[in-house]
Amino acid sequence: MKVIIEKDYTAMSNKAAEITAEVIKNNPHAVLSLPTGSTPVGCLEKLADMHKTENLNFENVSIFNMDEYVALKKDDPQGYYYFLNHYLYKHVNINLENTYCPDIENPDLEKACKEYTDLIEKKGGFDLILLGIGRDGHIAFNMPGNRLQAYTHIEQLSNETIEDNSRFFENKEDTPTRAVTLGITPILASKKILLIVNGKNKGEAVKKFLENKEITTALPISFLWLHNDVTVILDEEAATCLKPEYK
Repeated sequence: MKVIIEKDYTAMSNKAAEITAEVIKNNPHAVLSLPTGSTPVGCLEKLADMHKTENLNFENVSIFNMDEYVALKKDDPQGYYYFLNHYLYKHVNINLENTYCPDIENPDLEKACKEYTDLIEKKGGFDLILLGIGRDGHIAFNMPGNRLQAYTHIEQLSNETIEDNSRFFENKEDTPTRAVTLGITPILASKKILLIVNGKNKGEAVKKFLENKEITTALPISFLWLHNDVTVILDEEAATCLKPEYK
């Protein structure tokens, strides 16, 4: 596992974009899975800028949403497909037919989960998955608990996660409490994993993950120790709790 500490959010974002761009340059038909939320915004904006200034070509790239809120429509401004479209898709030359999201409008959500899993497998899995981390150590929306789901599934969000996400909604009670999300299997099956973390509030989760080197469902991020190509990019604030050997 490679750990890179950058000075600030911008430097962290730029480094993540450079690594992602390299995957696309090496494989113009790359299949990616991208996250949403405040952390990846800088990376997505940098990728869009690289398309304009360096001709980074998305024409044959496929991108899968990591998750989507249950109960929001695909064009809802708080939805996750909308997010990726807003920050990336509409700024690059990607074919929108190659952009995918769980069908949360399907009345049979279990069927929608199975179809998403099948689609990922049909595409051959991910060449790169870009992950963030929750304060409680969740990845995608795989919440800490006694067990983790292997494939795409409906997840009940933890109270802490709902609280964190409520800042994006005008009314706190409008914050979704469930999401359809990737399971652990396609994450670990990705050829390359890139984890980006910024801010002091994620420091304790990062410390538990990197220093304990234990694999437990109580800390879903710990499952990344099972993968042989993980790059962790932190800003200095996220790294404040780490032992000196990481700095």
